[in-house]
Amino acid sequence: MQETELANVPNFLKLLETKSQNLSRQHRRIANFLLYNHLEAAFLNVAELAKRAGVSSATVVRFATAMGFNGYPALQKELQQIAQGSIGKHEFLAVEASGNEDSLSGTITQSMRALKTFSEEVDIERFEKAAKILQKARKIITIGHKASFGVAVHAAYVIGKVHRDVRYFQGTDEFDAFSVINDLTKDDVALVYAVIHYPRSTLKLIRLLAKRGVKIVLISDYRTFEEVELASVSLLTPLLFQGFLDIMSPMLALTDALAYELYKLDESSARKRLKEFNEFNEQDGAFLQICRFAE
Repeated sequence: MQETELANVPNFLKLLETKSQNLSRQHRRIANFLLYNHLEAAFLNVAELAKRAGVSSATVVRFATAMGFNGYPALQKELQQIAQGSIGKHEFLAVEASGNEDSLSGTITQSMRALKTFSEEVDIERFEKAAKILQKARKIITIGHKASFGVAVHAAYVIGKVHRDVRYFQGTDEFDAFSVINDLTKDDVALVYAVIHYPRSTLKLIRLLAKRGVKIVLISDYRTFEEVELASVSLLTPLLFQGFLDIMSPMLALTDALAYELYKLDESSARKRLKEFNEFNEQDGAFLQICRFAE
């Protein structure tokens, strides 16, 4: 497994990085949250940290003890000392790739590691709820910026194979933004992707759409921003790194799983849609090789 070298990082955060893979699933969620949100976490109480990391308050207290602290207040004091020594509140943990693996092998290793973590942490109940919300939607728009852009576009493509009205929406600067947003109702759903630094453009759209009554299905790495409360359901996927790269394989896997779950929820309609998809592409000569999907 590839190791990471943390440059100019306090010892406690190095300890978290070193121990994270040997912790229990719930403790690993807290460790990962602290690694990438340590400045915010310094000012959260037990309940707030538990909510952000997606665990119980009791788990946070047990985690503090497991890390060698005499309770959560002692752990919080350590985080506050780190925060006081930081250059600015938006400082981010720097992770540099190291080790003997070549770039391809290292990236594959990190992707497999991320997918393994996701398989251990996935919340099936939330997943099924999200799929049902999407399946019942009159229209679906997918939203994602920066690191999430590619996944959001992919979502529009794969879900569009089994749902009649799906499109990617960039934002209010698009030429047809008024038409898109003005036509949305409480019967529509926004599938929103937001990770790592949480782009303001994404958060702005969540607020705007929620105000119009549009249901929000949110996929993120953590519930660390206020707009999470506006979502009908939020799903968490782990985000790992390969040097400067965000490993998005869990988010892509979740997206494909949602598309397939929509297919299973209404197989008759989905098969009809797929047949139309096939016929359109064959008439257009879109593909060199013809491949009919589940007709």
